[in-house]
Amino acid sequence: MQAWNPTNPDDLAVYQLFIANSTVVGITHEIIHETIRIRKSYKLKIPDAIIAATAIVNGLTLLADNNKDFLRVKGLKYVNPMSLSK
Repeated sequence: MQAWNPTNPDDLAVYQLFIANSTVVGITHEIIHETIRIRKSYKLKIPDAIIAATAIVNGLTLLADNNKDFLRVKGLKYVNPMSLSK
């Protein structure tokens, strides 16, 4: 079932290609512990703390448009793609 119905059909093709080439990363005990540390240290909302912890634990760079929260997290490799075009 599809919930998103873009006005431009090409957008859907890009989305489907992105999903097809994505890897799903499960939540491990290490991610849970890192999430708790981030939540306590930076007062991030739980979803953002989980996202940051997942990136840190797996040595990944987080791409997001949330400078307010993610730039503060020490040890997080973070890139805002919106700032790259400026």
